[in-house]
Formats: sequence, structure tokens, C-alpha cells
Amino acid sequence: MNTVADISRTLKAAREAKGLSQRALAKLAGVPQSHISKIENAGVDLRISSLTQIARALDLELTLVPRKSVPAVRSIMRSAEPVSSRKTAASLAKELGRLEDFAHKIAQQQSSFKEAVQLQSRIHDLTRLEMPDSYLTKVEKLNNQLKLVIKEPEDLKRLVDSLDEVQALRNALVHSPSEELRQISRSAYSLEDDDG
Repeated sequence: MNTVADISRTLKAAREAKGLSQRALAKLAGVPQSHISKIENAGVDLRISSLTQIARALDLELTLVPRKSVPAVRSIMRSAEPVSSRKTAASLAKELGRLEDFAHKIAQQQSSFKEAVQLQSRIHDLTRLEMPDSYLTKVEKLNNQLKLVIKEPEDLKRLVDSLDEVQALRNALVHSPSEELRQISRSAYSLEDDDG
């Protein structure tokens, strides 16, 4: 790892893989939650002591590796990552792209309906939220629904139902019981400032 940003991304990915919220990790590591947030956003230089505490709470170990060995270590780490999670993340990204394409087609096709324009806007907003891989099936289902809206443009009820589905999906992401997802949607200035 060459930069603070690389370390930040790795720590965040490890936290998410363990299903921990920033608050839960903060308790495990004995570090304020606001500090975890700043670290994950590469907004603070890490002290070795904080980094060690956080790494241990995530079942990670800090090790200095000779520069020549870094490519080999990275290769080993990539091979240890479950293939299924990489495939799921790629599939989710692809489905989100399709979702935006369908919304664009619907907005062009049905521009006389305000719901078509709202659908495109809400889908645009939805795809900007960080979404866990577990939402893949929901996004696929929504894509299937939008295909039908395109095929049957005169069916306004289906368009309105799709708009409601997008809103429900957005609400599920933003108001999820998962602290991790709530942290994503909060502004940085609204985080507790209990950093010492």
C-alpha cells in the first residue's frame, strides 16, 4: 500500500466485509467513531497506534513487506478474496448501469408523463448511493419491471408502480437498520465530534 487512501480503502472494505458499522468498529478498537469516519475518508493521518487498534479489531495484521515482495503479497491477497463477492459487485454495477439506461429510455419515450421524468431523477439519485451486494436481486427485479414499462408505454400504472419501487429501494438503503448504510448517507459535518 502506497498511500493513506489505499489504507483507508482497505480498512473500510475489511469493516464492511465483517458487517460492522463504524460505531461498532469504534467500540471494538477503542477509537472514536468520528475518527473511524475520517480515516475511511482519508481525512486524517493515521497514527500507528490507532492503525494497530483498528487493524486488530478487524482481524488484520500490520506487516512491513520488502518493496520487491509487494506484488506477490497483493496477488496472494486477491486470490484469498472470495470470487463470488467480486462477481456479485461487478454484476451489481452492471445492473445499476442498465437501470439508468432503462430510466433514460423511459424518460425519452414517455416525456409527457411527469412520472417518467421523476423515475429517471430518482434512479439517478439511487445509483449514487453506496449499495451492498445483497441488493443485486432487488435491482435485477426492478430492471425487469422497467423492461415491461418500455414494452408497454401506455400502462401508466406500471410506470407509477416502478416509481414507487425505486423510492422504496432508496428508502431501504437510506433508512436501513444497518449503521453502515446510515453513515454513508450522513454528511461529514453531522458526525459526532468526539475525537480527542
